[in-house]
Amino acid sequence: MAIKLGQMLLKEKLITTEQLDEALKNQGIFGIKLGSSLVELGVISDEQLCTFLSRKLDVPAVTPRAMAWISPEVLARVPAELAEKYRVVPIRAEGKRLSLAMADPTDFKAIDEVAFVTGCVIIPHIIPDVRITSALSKYYNIRGDVRYLRIEGELADRRKNTPVAAADKKTETIKIPMATESGELLNIEIPLEFEGFANLAVPEGGYETEAGGVERYTIDRLSIEFASAKNRDQIASIFIKYLGQEFNVGALFIIRGGTAIGWRGITAGKRIDQFESLDILLNKPSVIRDVLETGQFSMGSLIQTADNIQLLKVLGVGFGTPLLVLPIIMLKKVVAVVVVSAEMDALGKRLQELQKLVYKASLAFEMLIIKNKILMT
Repeated sequence: MAIKLGQMLLKEKLITTEQLDEALKNQGIFGIKLGSSLVELGVISDEQLCTFLSRKLDVPAVTPRAMAWISPEVLARVPAELAEKYRVVPIRAEGKRLSLAMADPTDFKAIDEVAFVTGCVIIPHIIPDVRITSALSKYYNIRGDVRYLRIEGELADRRKNTPVAAADKKTETIKIPMATESGELLNIEIPLEFEGFANLAVPEGGYETEAGGVERYTIDRLSIEFASAKNRDQIASIFIKYLGQEFNVGALFIIRGGTAIGWRGITAGKRIDQFESLDILLNKPSVIRDVLETGQFSMGSLIQTADNIQLLKVLGVGFGTPLLVLPIIMLKKVVAVVVVSAEMDALGKRLQELQKLVYKASLAFEMLIIKNKILMT
């Protein structure tokens, strides 16, 4: 959304600076919109957010009741491809006037294209992004990000005024000068431990190449691409590309509430189909639950549990196959899990390298949060 939501909410004193920081961290890790991140954390309800934006943008808000049932005739006005492209849902038609539920009613490109395709005058209405995801799934059978769908399901059971946990003790920080696009100089605080991460130099001699001149994806090159990643999905793509080059099987899971959700998976150099639909509940015995609870890596064959069997089946490896499972830890919390497969000796030899790799990934997440802070100011 073109508007600076976080700053608007701060100005109205609907959220605190600490709550915004936590939401930005959540956004950077899980790749959801800032508004949805605030709703998920219980900082503000989706109804409050919708009402606030409606007032600020002078655009009608869409009530949950209006989304409960939409006639097929109205839905047919907007093709599924267009609804998915711009994340919009038609809610009411009156002659040549079409009311359109939008997470971003300032998206004039979307309004213009829907108007052109439908031949209608578009009346934009605002709705929280999390409800758009639910509506697209319900009315157009468009499978949305499971993270948004989970938030939608949790809202009904959450108390509106959830107390915010006390912030962790601050780690030692340094201030680095950065400039916004307008040229304003900012002093951004970052943890001392990753000073200089954003300015990694190209390794001396350039990137390694294999026989025949094919460029090899090295740890140094991976570090540089981590530092320049613009979103968390780019971090995942960089990571899985390296794992696919180095191991028979590689996979990434993101931890969301009580579930490990498939993020990226690769085997024999090919992406694992439907890996993103894999969910492993963390209230049942599994190697991922063990790694999450201990914060330590696991290496070796898996014990026979239902979720471990499911994991091996999706990865396409047999029982008894050695796996190395490592946590990606950010701010003392496991946010993702890495899984690779190889011979036991090979895993042992590559352990230190992979530990360094997951550490770099956690720093890349931190850098995304810093970049988001710069854009919010």
